[in-house]
Amino acid sequence: MALLVPLPCVRPQKEMAAKIATGPHSFCSKEELRRKVADNPFTYTRIAHPKAVYGDVPDVYRRAREAFREWVQKGYFIEDREPCYYMYRLEGGGHAQTGLVGRTSVDEILEGRIHAHENIRESKLKDLMEHMETCGLQVGGPILTAFRSCPEVSAWIRQKEKEVPDYDFISENGLRNLIWRISRTDEKERICGLMQKTGDLYIADGHHRVMASVGLCRKKREEHPDYRGDEPWNYLACVCFAEEELQILPYSRIVTGLNGLTAEAFLEACGSCYELQEEEAPAIPRKRGEIGLLLDGRWYRMTLREEFRPATPRGSLDADILQERILGPVLGIRDPRTCERLDFIGGGGQTDILISRCSQPGTAGFLLYPVSMPELFAVADAEETMPPKSTWFEPKLCNGLFLYRNE
Repeated sequence: MALLVPLPCVRPQKEMAAKIATGPHSFCSKEELRRKVADNPFTYTRIAHPKAVYGDVPDVYRRAREAFREWVQKGYFIEDREPCYYMYRLEGGGHAQTGLVGRTSVDEILEGRIHAHENIRESKLKDLMEHMETCGLQVGGPILTAFRSCPEVSAWIRQKEKEVPDYDFISENGLRNLIWRISRTDEKERICGLMQKTGDLYIADGHHRVMASVGLCRKKREEHPDYRGDEPWNYLACVCFAEEELQILPYSRIVTGLNGLTAEAFLEACGSCYELQEEEAPAIPRKRGEIGLLLDGRWYRMTLREEFRPATPRGSLDADILQERILGPVLGIRDPRTCERLDFIGGGGQTDILISRCSQPGTAGFLLYPVSMPELFAVADAEETMPPKSTWFEPKLCNGLFLYRNE
């Protein structure tokens, strides 16, 4: 059971929220980030990605810290000294999800009550730790976490949603953002008690931010061996969603070149563990074990023969089976993280993207069925990691709404 406690939050003034809030940065080029800042000088991108503004200069994170403090002094942000919970609802793309924002202790991670499922890059981690320590902020926003269904929590949220929110605005990425600030003592005690019934938490997105917070906490504990445990750097902000609230979209794969095989030989190799059926319309997967293959303008539905599905949580995932049975041994994709012949397409509109990208002979596109939350939980519980580019959570959380001072 992971404990969620109230958060001493720095949040935008109501009138500034739509200007400050920004969509995810992970898929933006440096040019796109610069354009964001040029178009909107108040965007949180200025603090979250200062290198896009000032360049990769030695004092770049100090400049981000100064910009943040200036915005606080000018009243663009409100600082809630009294810790509160917040309820956060996102609406967009035909989906809505509501979760609770608070903070949890780094010890919850160290003691295994918050589970991860992704690998991290050490180079990115070191840079993020420096960014956080210099700015005194958990940059990038709260960690996206999930918990197993809890009817009591869901019932409380549905009732709270009937009240007028403190924030209701459309962010730059076209999402409707609704926020309720929960400051009453009785309500905070109620939430704390309800969340204790949900069991462990699972990181859905934000693994690098989590490990940067852990690394920073360890560093501070070494510097302050007499620490009490309630110092801000012992905590990190997170937003918690019940599993049924979250929507996972799949990641498609596009491979350039058939590793010297003809189309016929490649299809024959796929047939060793998949049943193939040619279809006139796009072969969009309808269930686990199905993959849509687009090759030379033709669609094939690939259905895995069950005897080829391993029993391990990770091994049973369609993305892992495709890699181990087809992409690796047949197409020569030994390391999907580095192979330049392999590309990933996430989010909506994947079918149209595959059709446009697979027009050249010898280019294969693979549509996968989305991973389920129980599958993600099973991988994390087994202390395994998901295959690269397995889960695309949609809608993406906005940044700049719930800032946590971790200094």
